[in-house]
Amino acid sequence: MTRHWAVGLATSFLWVAIAAGQASQKAAPKPASKRTAARVNVTGTWSSNLPGGPDLKLFQEGDLVWGQDHLSDGGVRGLWTDGRLMLVYTDSVVDRNNPGCGPRTVLVLKTKGTATHLEGTGFDLQSGQTQTKYLARNTPDPGADFAYPYDQELKRCGDLFTWELAFESDSDQMKGTDWPVLAKVSDLLKKEPALKIKVAGHTDSTGDAAHNQDLSLRRAETVKKALVEKYAADAARITTKGWGADQPLVDNGTDEGRAINRRVEILIAH
Repeated sequence: MTRHWAVGLATSFLWVAIAAGQASQKAAPKPASKRTAARVNVTGTWSSNLPGGPDLKLFQEGDLVWGQDHLSDGGVRGLWTDGRLMLVYTDSVVDRNNPGCGPRTVLVLKTKGTATHLEGTGFDLQSGQTQTKYLARNTPDPGADFAYPYDQELKRCGDLFTWELAFESDSDQMKGTDWPVLAKVSDLLKKEPALKIKVAGHTDSTGDAAHNQDLSLRRAETVKKALVEKYAADAARITTKGWGADQPLVDNGTDEGRAINRRVEILIAH
């Protein structure tokens, strides 16, 4: 009798312990999920200290940014990548009355999560000078939508510096699944059957020269493949070239300079 009573008591304690454990598990708070950093959206109008001091009307979708100045004269386009906004401003490129291709300024801008003031370095690709540049938000409304004329810039300037095409580090894997710049280039090739283009890859000076040359060529080939397979461009009219670090646009001595030199260019082939 005593033995049965002891066994029963032990069993009761065991069930109590199990029930307590289950209750504890149910009550345990779930670990907090990691917050993903919100993408800064720069859609709106901005004052700037670009040459001539134009106000810019910017639009953003995902990481892609594009727009024009308030005179509908110069165009601006680029991409948020690696925590910075890379923009190229080309004077006169969207002007319908006085077609041309003015000087280009590349901006490498950073922000800590607020889209009211962006500041960074501006590189004048014509003079080679660098200067601190800023954008200051005026309003969050840029007005009527604006489709960037990538094809027009290619025709007027003879080339496109496509920082909108970003790659994984030390890889020929292109980020994203849709590239408006390539869609416009493909449309241009279809409209002008005699037109031929060259896709040229470039790296910064970090690393082995032979590796950089190979990487730059593979990135150029990736862009050609996207043009042909996704946008139905004629492969026979597209050539590729890998320059490695042999043709820097700016000095490789800074992080911003290296980011600018890592690029793929699309050029009119002659």
